[in-house]
Amino acid sequence: MIDAQWRPDDTFHDVIDGEFKGVLRVKKALKELGITLGKNVVTSRDPGMEKLREVLYRDTMPEGLQQWQLPIVFEADDRPSMFFITVGQPDAEVPQHAHKDDNLLRIVLSGSVIHDGRVELTTGDWAHVPAGEPYTFKAGKHGCVIMHTYH
Repeated sequence: MIDAQWRPDDTFHDVIDGEFKGVLRVKKALKELGITLGKNVVTSRDPGMEKLREVLYRDTMPEGLQQWQLPIVFEADDRPSMFFITVGQPDAEVPQHAHKDDNLLRIVLSGSVIHDGRVELTTGDWAHVPAGEPYTFKAGKHGCVIMHTYH
């Protein structure tokens, strides 16, 4: 069942003292855990990354979906690109919504996603959603793991 009251939490692109809230969130988490990124290859299996994942968990998703912000930010032009991993239980749904200021690229890592009730995207498939364009998606019958970026 879709939660008609749900709205996306796009506050990670709010600007606080000249910095995007999502960027500040990542910087704060890295500092809090004493993790430095930038000069060496870093993987999700490195020491401290599991705790970092816990700190960057987002509890604003509809029922059946879990989401984490990745600690990677690509700064370009006037808006950073921020990345997220979402895990969806079978048939979990995200109500129709739009992100007014951000283009979105979603890539299916495993399972499947039914985009706008019209096409099933499977592992390796992707969808680009322009800023302001309404969309919805539903996890497939075996669930899904997706990565997406906003810019």
